[in-house]
Amino acid sequence: MQNKSPNKIDLQKAQKQLSQQKNLHVNNPKEFAQMMAQKYIKHSPEPQKMKSLANDFHLPQLIPNHYCYFLGQGNNHKVVQRVMQPRSEWVQVSNYTDINVQFKWQQTNKGYQYERLNWSNKSKIALNHFEFHIEISQKDYLFKNLQSYCEDNQLNVFDIVPITFVFDFSSQLADQQLLNFLIYYEKHAPDHIQLKQDQYRKFFFIRRVLAVTITSGDGGKQIQTPIPKVYQSNDYLWMLKTTQFNRGRGIHVFGDLDQMTKLMDEYIQGRTTKSNEILKSKTFVIQKYLERPLLIKNRKFDIRVWFMLTQELELYFFSQGYIRLASEEYNLKNIGNSFVHLTNNAIQKHSNKYGQLEDGNQMSFDDTMKYFAHKGDFYKNIVDKIKKLGYIAFSSVRRKINIHNRKFCFEIFGLDFMIDEDFKVWLIEVNTNPCLEESSPLLAMLIPRMLDDAFQLTIDVEFPVADYKVKYPVTNYNDHHNMWQNLGKLSSKATL
Repeated sequence: MQNKSPNKIDLQKAQKQLSQQKNLHVNNPKEFAQMMAQKYIKHSPEPQKMKSLANDFHLPQLIPNHYCYFLGQGNNHKVVQRVMQPRSEWVQVSNYTDINVQFKWQQTNKGYQYERLNWSNKSKIALNHFEFHIEISQKDYLFKNLQSYCEDNQLNVFDIVPITFVFDFSSQLADQQLLNFLIYYEKHAPDHIQLKQDQYRKFFFIRRVLAVTITSGDGGKQIQTPIPKVYQSNDYLWMLKTTQFNRGRGIHVFGDLDQMTKLMDEYIQGRTTKSNEILKSKTFVIQKYLERPLLIKNRKFDIRVWFMLTQELELYFFSQGYIRLASEEYNLKNIGNSFVHLTNNAIQKHSNKYGQLEDGNQMSFDDTMKYFAHKGDFYKNIVDKIKKLGYIAFSSVRRKINIHNRKFCFEIFGLDFMIDEDFKVWLIEVNTNPCLEESSPLLAMLIPRMLDDAFQLTIDVEFPVADYKVKYPVTNYNDHHNMWQNLGKLSSKATL
């Protein structure tokens, strides 16, 4: 191993020291040289002296071609930091408002000044969220945009997502939305399900319980699509979801309208969770529960994959995702047991059975392919379908997510899918700020590679860096192969 030349700067050490300082303005070489030399930059053994200055001092060697980035806290932000470190041109700063910051990464877009991201502005600032990502990451907006897109393309939205109703109790449309659901609910209820009241009496009962003031309006068309067989069994279960929370919060399975009404009332007033968090919502998505899902070892599961959208509205799909499994065996008797019905890691990690069968209750795509080999080709029948459904979902917001054409935005989304017992894929939801917790060896392998390859396609293009030797190996993939697949630009036309 060769010794470093004493004339060369230890860039990584210098950057580490630099990143600990607040309000560091490193774009002024003179100020940097005079104020920071003694603290951050090693001198050469035989320093040159500046003869033109009365106060004689050593001239340090400056870090060339540096960039500054700000990293918000939370959601395992340290994995982002690890992936940025080998890019020696980047210096982490702790001052969010520093004018020299050229890349910001945080959990939300709160505080982002999107108006600065115009094409006439010569400065570059890359942000990790789109201004209007809510159009696809909030459950009610996702459904409305998908529904409109499918109508334009002669597609049935309920071939993509479960039967869905949206209630907005801050809108004048709420009464009709509620009535539409009750009519559908009664029409498709199995014969053995006895309704306590007809839909109109139930409607007025629910309205009295919720005690919200609404004026009547057009709540949209009645849904004509029947409930698919895989959504039916001897029970008649539905799901209630608040629209703005993630990680399994505000999601419940219910078996009758009284349960639904009670849950909505609690959220409208403010529902206190076990962790004493108060969740309030006046908007809800009601979806038919998939009662006959495909199971792994008798347990429910879903599929988490990553999609990335760039400023040019190019959509990318990361080649490998993972399976998230419930901790307890699937049954429809105890619908209040989240360890049976909700597969989010944020929920499952609290189960006593968490991790007993798989590290982190997770499986790789390759292991899943082997498990379902008798069903068919997992990659061809499932993963390729996931790409197609994801492309349709993002295309439905192509005119909204970056309506002001902001430059240098990109975003990584986490999409969740389920498979029914007939081996058909269903889109469940789209998440901004997907979980980056390395809660298993599988995710410890995938997440750094996912981020590094994403940065190669985005910030490394706008802010070039020298080649770096750090690699993030993934089984069956070449270290130099970028695992993000380009699915093309979002389009007004798509087919299933």
